[in-house]
Amino acid sequence: MALLFKFELSTHSVDSYDHLLLMLEEAGASSPPGRLYHVAYGPKDRLKIVDVWDSPPTMGPGQFQEFAEALLPALKDVGIVLQEPDVHDVHTIIQSKRTATRGPRRFLVKFDPPGMTAGQCDEIANSLDEAGLGAPAERLYHVCYREDDELRTISVWEGEEALRAYFDQLALIAVDLGLTEVARTEPVIEEVYHIIDGSP
Repeated sequence: MALLFKFELSTHSVDSYDHLLLMLEEAGASSPPGRLYHVAYGPKDRLKIVDVWDSPPTMGPGQFQEFAEALLPALKDVGIVLQEPDVHDVHTIIQSKRTATRGPRRFLVKFDPPGMTAGQCDEIANSLDEAGLGAPAERLYHVCYREDDELRTISVWEGEEALRAYFDQLALIAVDLGLTEVARTEPVIEEVYHIIDGSP
């Protein structure tokens, strides 16, 4: 089972984040084995991070430790304090067959309907698949994870129009399924600053 890590960077400068990426690249640690996806998003003076990692049992020995040995000194050099992340078990991952481009603006979408269960999440996904909407080309990455016994989703999109159309359809499907709380929930949309796709 994969793990999702969420945290906010303790820096007020996007330049610090850019410099950190450069240092990790120079150390050969910009795409560490076991990290499936990395996205930085939100206001540039308060970037937030979502990382999706293979779970420890499926990672090779020492993979995360090797990454930490490159990351910690680089963080110190650029003045970023590593905060304790929120860690959550991943329920499902859906990835586009293509990777992000530099074309349209990219967005991270958080969708947190209250009380959503694994069964409801799967039911909605199946209905979207049946309607031909389960894998929109503009959705680069989608992860459903467990937080406080509820399921939540985070997805990364290219283009705001496509993601809004998708969530309009999702709301209609939720109404048809009798999931009124899901249908009423508005997604939270934030602009993406940087993506690293480490999926196999």
